[in-house]
Amino acid sequence: MKIYAFFTLCIALLSMVEIIGTYPKEDFVSPVNRDIKLSGTFGELRTNHFHAGLDIKSLHQTSGDPVYAAADGHISRIKIDEFGYGNALYIDHPDGFTTLYAHLDHFTDEIQDYIKEQQYLQKSFEVDLNPGPDKFPIVQMQQIGYMGNTGNSYGAHLHFEIRHTNDQTPVNPLHFGFDIADHHAPVIQQLIVYELDEDGQVLNSSIMQPKLTDDSNYLIAEPIELASQKVAFGLRTYDTEDGDDNKNGIYSIQCSAEGKTKFEFSLDEIPFEKARYINAHIDYKEKVNQNLFFHRMYPLEGNRLPIYSIGEEQGRFMINPEYPRQFTISVSDFKGNASTLSFQVVQLKNEAPRSAKQIKYNTIGLPEAVTIVTQQGIQVVWPEGCFYEKTPVSVNLVPGSHSGNYSPYFEIDPVDAPVHTYFNVSIDGLSVPPSLLNRAFIARCDPNGSIVNCGGSWIGNTLTSGVREMGTYTILVDTIPPKIKPIHFNSNMTGWVQMDFRISDNVRIRDKGRDLMYSAYVDNEWILMSLDGKTGLLTHKFDGRIPPGDHRLMIKLTDDRGNESILEKSFTL
Repeated sequence: MKIYAFFTLCIALLSMVEIIGTYPKEDFVSPVNRDIKLSGTFGELRTNHFHAGLDIKSLHQTSGDPVYAAADGHISRIKIDEFGYGNALYIDHPDGFTTLYAHLDHFTDEIQDYIKEQQYLQKSFEVDLNPGPDKFPIVQMQQIGYMGNTGNSYGAHLHFEIRHTNDQTPVNPLHFGFDIADHHAPVIQQLIVYELDEDGQVLNSSIMQPKLTDDSNYLIAEPIELASQKVAFGLRTYDTEDGDDNKNGIYSIQCSAEGKTKFEFSLDEIPFEKARYINAHIDYKEKVNQNLFFHRMYPLEGNRLPIYSIGEEQGRFMINPEYPRQFTISVSDFKGNASTLSFQVVQLKNEAPRSAKQIKYNTIGLPEAVTIVTQQGIQVVWPEGCFYEKTPVSVNLVPGSHSGNYSPYFEIDPVDAPVHTYFNVSIDGLSVPPSLLNRAFIARCDPNGSIVNCGGSWIGNTLTSGVREMGTYTILVDTIPPKIKPIHFNSNMTGWVQMDFRISDNVRIRDKGRDLMYSAYVDNEWILMSLDGKTGLLTHKFDGRIPPGDHRLMIKLTDDRGNESILEKSFTL
């Protein structure tokens, strides 16, 4: 069975190594009509995903830089989102590619008017629009909007992507001839060495600090001595560009043994449906426990990323006490600047290999199987494809207290193991009073003491929800209405440009929980209010739709559990 699984993995991974096609290098120009400075690169390691494009810096670190179409085409999609890409615009091009411009502050007038018309028709700030090919034809260098900070953005910039139009797979935009001033080789920060057992499971790991010997060469001088017979590696690294110390992502890593390439990857194309496999690519434990990103240089069994080229050793190398193996790891940026790390690894003589640490567990989670743990008061079900590698899992009662908890606290271990898909947590809710059933939710209790609402629905007497992190779970109730606070409002707003409010809730929302829902009316007529999801700022810009005179405002706000707040105020324009 193990031989079959290993053979299947080899075939699957080798089949996923995509042959990178020819990308047109003359079709696209800079979307900011100037030299590009980057604060983020394609494939950069982010929480739960790879970065899908280039983050282009604003000229003065403020919103408002004009943004232009990179090539001829037509606007195929406009998406307005409280979170995510914020104000985003998509242009389809005749050569089979789509460009995306995200986190825009606003659009040019014709596009903005169309969006507002659709928002009023749909009575929704968030819209996902698909204008036909004749609605907005675009020529290269036509202005389409202004750089901003909307959505999940924490500084004014343009997130710029190029995708295959047919399947929306993001492609590294640097393949298309954009010239980035970069003469700096990547920086190698740390090497992580994994001691493996015969099955390739990690027995122990240690982090080492290489020494820089010149501008781009690193060395670990003394041979690395290990008790085990098999070893693998991970690397922590980043890149910079000319005139900037921003720590951006790298393009490729190659590992060689005795001068022959044994394992490599490059960040050329990453389909969105595979982006979460980043948690199999990185050392997830280091990310969770130390907030450090290490590129793992051997594929886990459940890793389905199409970025690797691997040799027969699969990045897991045999060592022996007779002679050291010589390894070289080369890290490159897209411009071809490279740094190398050289070191030797040898097995210790007359020392027995380490044994795997014995831990208590309920069952073993496998990538290709459904995994179920049922205990008194709780059932946890991980679907097929949830785990990336063989993972011992357990569910344990742990002490805990919180006002309004209606079940024990269950710790789903290991808390630092990654999962790919949602898995179901079902907790016995017999102790929840009938009057509070609609207010109960599956709560994840983070180590820092914060509570996360993961949603939940009743199936008989159990409360069930899909979650995407291991951790501690219980049933809590939420009876507290969300808050609406006036920020920029007055009973007399004659001559004002806008009014602002801040909305908030007492519990954070994740997984299957639902974000706050709001609606606003003036004199019983729906009005458009934009929401910045990261700050909770709710804004209405006066545009003439509300005439001068006396008016009555009502804002209704509802949280995930149906708690409702209503703010009513009179004002004069």
